[in-house]
Amino acid sequence: MKRECLTIIGTAHVSQNSVKEVKDAIYQQKPKVVAIEFDRGRYERLMKEQAGIEEEDEEISIINIIRENKVGLFVASGILTYIQSKIGEDVDVRPGSEMIGAIEAANNVGAKIALIDRDINITLQRALNEMTLWEKLKFMFSAVTSLFASDDDLQDIEELKEQDILEEVMGYFKEVSPNAYKVLVKERDAYLANSILSIPEDHVIAVVGAGHKEGMIKYLDHPEEIPPLNELTTTEKKGGTPWIKIILAAIPISFVVIFFWLF
Repeated sequence: MKRECLTIIGTAHVSQNSVKEVKDAIYQQKPKVVAIEFDRGRYERLMKEQAGIEEEDEEISIINIIRENKVGLFVASGILTYIQSKIGEDVDVRPGSEMIGAIEAANNVGAKIALIDRDINITLQRALNEMTLWEKLKFMFSAVTSLFASDDDLQDIEELKEQDILEEVMGYFKEVSPNAYKVLVKERDAYLANSILSIPEDHVIAVVGAGHKEGMIKYLDHPEEIPPLNELTTTEKKGGTPWIKIILAAIPISFVVIFFWLF
């Protein structure tokens, strides 16, 4: 891929303006490849949903979730999905609409689709593994607070793409949970950049969340700083005493009870 032939579009994932911006860029430039911030699993689920294919409901075994140490992963996935859907309802834009628009436009101009994001399960598991107990408590408190936010408390979605406000939001996230920030933002910046560099075609448009654009550009300008891929994809848990594991498991379990009781 030729660096000078790459266009990175930073979007808000629940923004109608982002949908238009993405589509316009693809129709005007007619790239060879459109790279989107999706992993294979998210992409396939979206395509089935778009085609009206309903996935069979899988029976969720709480015992297996606890036995396989996936309690935190299960809850974190649910929280993130719920919050993004709630914001989407408030602004009347379906979460991920700009990615759907990118896929549609790419198909219309005959461009290939490149899935450049890390598997979401790996990302969430690595984040949970890296977070300290205190960080998990603060994250849970922030998540609960956001569920009760009124419309007046929500910032304009388009403002989140402005650099000064974006830096403020990312700075707050980094302060609340520096380890989660490293995994969810910095590591994915590197992974996304590495994926783009692996695309053989020259003319590429990459559609990613606005919070990743600056970090990706830094890695693309200095690819030697991108960590080895295996360092970004392993999910081995750190050793710990049983009572600590019990406490860490109890936090998300407690939140599940509160969550389903209130909603």
